[in-house]
Amino acid sequence: MRSNTRNFASLLAGILVSALLAVTAAHAEQMRETTPGYPQDSSDNVVLTGSGECLHTGYWNPGMANVVGCDGVTLTPVIEVIEGAPSGLIGAVDIPAAALFAFDSAELSAAGKNAIEEYRRQLRPNLSAAYAGIIIGYTDSTGNPEYNMQLSKRRAQAVADYLVSTGVDPDILRVIGRGENDPIAPNDTPENRAKNRRVGVVVIAEPRALDTMRFPSVALFPRRSAEITEQGKQTLEKNRAVAVDLLSRATYIEIVGNTDDVGDDAYNMELSEQRAKAVRDYLVSNMGADPSKIVTIGAGETNPVASNTTNEGRAQNRRVDVLVLGRLK
Repeated sequence: MRSNTRNFASLLAGILVSALLAVTAAHAEQMRETTPGYPQDSSDNVVLTGSGECLHTGYWNPGMANVVGCDGVTLTPVIEVIEGAPSGLIGAVDIPAAALFAFDSAELSAAGKNAIEEYRRQLRPNLSAAYAGIIIGYTDSTGNPEYNMQLSKRRAQAVADYLVSTGVDPDILRVIGRGENDPIAPNDTPENRAKNRRVGVVVIAEPRALDTMRFPSVALFPRRSAEITEQGKQTLEKNRAVAVDLLSRATYIEIVGNTDDVGDDAYNMELSEQRAKAVRDYLVSNMGADPSKIVTIGAGETNPVASNTTNEGRAQNRRVDVLVLGRLK
C-alpha cells in the first residue's frame, strides 16, 4: 500500500514538474520573442545590472540590440505641443504690496491678511479645489535689482505661508519672485511705482489651461539617468523655435518630471525631480529661459497619462512636461 502511495506521489510530482517546465519554457519563449537577448523580470521589464546597464543573456549579440534605452538604441521621438484651454484658468488678482506689508518688509501684517481674504473672494471656486495657485512677487525699479528679486520672493512666500495656515494644501502652491520685471506701469512717478509693488495670485483650475511641451524621457535621457544625452540636446534644439516662442511670452513655467510605476516610489520621485531640473538648466543656459519664472516638480509615478499595464503605456508615462502659462491679459 505504501509502495502504491509512493508511486502515485512520484507520478503526481512528475506531472506537476512537467507542467511547470512547460509554462516556464513558454514564458521564456515569449520573452525571447519580445526582447531577444535580454532577460526580463516578472513585470516584463529588462533586468538591469547594478550599474544600471541592461543585462544580456549568454547568447546575446549586437544584432539583438533592439530595446530602446539599452546598448545605445534610441527611437525617433514624438514631441507633443499641446495648446492650453482658456477654460482651465480660474482667475488672477494683483494685491498692492502696500496693503500687505510695511515698507521694505516681507512680514505680513494683520491688515494684510484681511486684504488677502478680501481679494480671495474674487477667485472661484475655492483655491483648495484648483490644480495650482501661483504666487508671484513684484517690486518697482528702485534700489538694487538683486535685492528686489529676493524681496519679491520673500513677500510671495509670506502670502503662500498665510494661505497654508488657512488650510490650503502647500503642494498646490507655487512661489516665484520677479523683482522689478513685468511692470504694469512706468516707474516714473510714486503712484506708478506703487502699482508695480504687488503680489499676484493666479489660480489654475487644471493643467490643460497651460500650454504644454511633452518630451518622452527616452528622447532626452539614458536609462535611470538625469543627464541629457547628445541626442536629447539635439531633440531640444529641433524644437527650439516652438520652445523659445512659448518661453518668451510666459508668465510662469512649470517643468514636471514623470515616471511609470515600475520600481521604488521614492527613487522614481527623485529621478523625476532630477530630470525636471536638468531640462530647466538646459532651457536657461541654451534657450534664454528666465529662471525666476520656473518651478521644477518631480511627480514620480503619480500623474500617468496612460495605463501602466503595457510597455507602450509605461513609455508614455515616462516623460518631462514643460507647462507654460502665457502672459495674462
